[in-house]
Amino acid sequence: INVMGLANDGVGYAMDDNNKALVTPEMQAAVDAAAEKIKSGEIVVHDYMSDNTCPAATF
Repeated sequence: INVMGLANDGVGYAMDDNNKALVTPEMQAAVDAAAEKIKSGEIVVHDYMSDNTCPAATF
């Protein structure tokens, strides 16, 4: 199993004609900054596969 993420360019977003008009430069800068923090480890994203839970979801 290969697990892909931001650090190895396994996931990302597309800035194309379908969404370019919807995203402000400020929004794009915020997303890019968050992505860099995730890549550096400053922001840690929970690995659902590690325990089959999502800490953000409370049912």
